[in-house]
This record gives sequence, structure tokens and C-alpha cells, in this order.
Amino acid sequence: MRMAKRGSYQLVAPVLLVCLAVPLALAGDFWTKKPYQHWSAEETQRMLEDSPWATTISLGGIQSTITSGDAPTNRRNRTEMETDPNITHKLQFRSAEPIREAQVRSSQLNSKYDAMSAEQRAAFDASAGKFLAVTFPDRVVVSVTFHTNVQEYESQLRTYWGRQSVGTLSMSTYLNAGRERLSLVNYTFKDDTFQFTFPRPKQLSPDEKVGVEFVHPRINVIGQQRILQEFSLKNMVVNGEPIF
Repeated sequence: MRMAKRGSYQLVAPVLLVCLAVPLALAGDFWTKKPYQHWSAEETQRMLEDSPWATTISLGGIQSTITSGDAPTNRRNRTEMETDPNITHKLQFRSAEPIREAQVRSSQLNSKYDAMSAEQRAAFDASAGKFLAVTFPDRVVVSVTFHTNVQEYESQLRTYWGRQSVGTLSMSTYLNAGRERLSLVNYTFKDDTFQFTFPRPKQLSPDEKVGVEFVHPRINVIGQQRILQEFSLKNMVVNGEPIF
């Protein structure tokens, strides 16, 4: 990966580099052995949270000072220490077919697809077919869903990511792909999920990695830091081709 640019990067805390290891539960690659319609609830969740196309990053902090006493102003600090404040980020390649299939399968399971009438199934299948038919020949879409066990942190995260745009993120958010460092071309945010869109890399070898890079803001005791999450292309191969 090339060195980070100077400027705004000089104020950023050290990089949090997380390499995606192949989970033990992935032995057998269930997505290559059976169609998504037959994935179990556990397999579907695994695909969405801990697979070659998705992972979860956890950031934590320690409340450094707690004032003694029972004044109402002290209660929040004690609560944050007791709950071990943390923020998790679930990253997914939404442009990858396996992730999109898992989204459909999750919807099937939540909607009690097997108990639907024939008419209801036909309507569901038609909608799912349209969703899965969308292709991404020139772009890569990555979603990041955050969660925190501190209500105040959630409000701060929503405010921060709701204020961002391609312009504000252009010098800190990249898709690192081999020798290419691809800049953000689109950004959206809704509820607890922000989504990055990058140009699709021109050419990558099977032994290379793709890395999603962005800056996490300082949220109270959890400091600002640059996150670089890498995914191995050789683990993302479906039908002989890397899919992302």
C-alpha cells in the first residue's frame, strides 16, 4: 500500500490495520456447495458478518476518569465504565453477489418464506430476482454499519456520518487494490449505515488484497483512528473469479 498523503492525514491517529483471517467455521465454503435458498440462518449470518466479503471491527476505550459522588452529572461516566464502551463496524461488499444473496436469504427467513402462499412466493421471487440482477461492472460498493453500547455515542456517530459527503471524505477514504488507490466517487448515509462507492479496479492478481480505508472520528473515550481493513482476493473467488 502506498504511503498516506500529507495534509489532513498528519492529524490522524495511528492506523488500525485488521487483516481478515479465514474463520474456522468457513471450512467447506458452503456458498459453493449449495444455492443461497438452502443456506441456514447461521450460514446466512456468517456470510453477512464473518466471511471473505464481510467482517466486523470492534473499537474500545477505557473511561480514564470517574468523579466520585452521587450527583446526576456523574452518572453517565459511571455507566460508561461499567458497560466497557465500544463501537463495532460491520463491513460488507454490497456489490458482491454472495452478500446480495445473503441479503435475500435473510429476508426469506425473516419473512417466513416457506409458509407463504404460492402467490406470495412468486411476488417475493420476482422482487429478489430484480435485486440480484443488478450488476456492478464499473464500481465497488462497501457498506459500514455501526453499533455501540453507549446511547450517547450512537447519537454522535449519526451526527458525524450524517454530515459527511464525498468532498469531506475524499482525502481519507480509499479502496486500496494492488497498486491502485481508488478515491471515493459516491457516499450515502441512512440510520446506522454509511456506504462508500469506489471505481472498480482495472486489474488485480489472485494473490493481492483489497483494502477499505477510512477515518473513524473521535467519539468520547474512543479516539480518532484510521482504519484499514484488508480482504484477500484468493478467498473471494467464486466460479474461478474473485467477486467483490
